[in-house]
Parts: sequence; structure tokens; C-alpha cells
Amino acid sequence: MLTSNQAHGMTYAEAAREITARLAQGVDGTVAAGAIQLAIEAWQCLAGTDLAWDRYGLELLDVRARLYSDLDDVVVDAGAPVRDDVETRLAVTTMLEQLARYHDRRAGDDREDLARRLSHDAGAQQLRRAVAALV
Repeated sequence: MLTSNQAHGMTYAEAAREITARLAQGVDGTVAAGAIQLAIEAWQCLAGTDLAWDRYGLELLDVRARLYSDLDDVVVDAGAPVRDDVETRLAVTTMLEQLARYHDRRAGDDREDLARRLSHDAGAQQLRRAVAALV
């Protein structure tokens, strides 16, 4: 995860890109939890600027409740998004697309029980709906 020293002074978009890169490297539940936390922060800061953020937020809250309730203590130390602009949306959607791929990998892992694999599959679909709301 990003330590305070690594993330100090990072903008929201920089932190999202760093998490996206780390997610692409493999299966890491802590980094995935950081992605959800950062994605929800965008919703909390930008809701009200466009109804798309409301649709986005509903999908994320369900994914967090179902798949990340045991990782609520993960924190990404980075600046909050300050405006709903192209850079912010691109950073968020790219990160969520990578997070959806992470859940696809988890859904295909036969070491997990069926119910958990189905939850990961549903999570991946919801993350893609959240992305679609913003594009």
C-alpha cells in the first residue's frame, strides 16, 4: 500500500494511477481495498456535480459491503479529487477497470469456494457498471 512517505503530496490522479499499476501486478487484497477506498472518496467529493456519480456510488457501496467489509482500515494517503474533470474521470475509470480485472481473476480462482467466486464475478460486473456511468 502507499505509505505516508510515498503518497505525501500525491494528487488524487497520481494515487489512482499508482494503485492501478499495483493492481496490474497481481492479486493483492490490500491494494484492491485501497482502490475501493479511493474510488469511494471520489464519489463522496464529486457527488452532486453530475448524476452519473450517484449511479457510480451505488455500485461501489454494494461492492465494498460485500467484498471489502473486513478491510475498512485501509487508507490511501493522497489528496482528494478537487473537480470533476477529464483527468479525474480517466484516473477513476482506469483504476476501476483494473480492479474489475482483479475480481475476474479472483472469480476464476478454483481455490476459492463457489459462493466467493460468484461474489467476485458480481463485483467485477458492478465495477464495470460504475465505469460505464462515468464514461
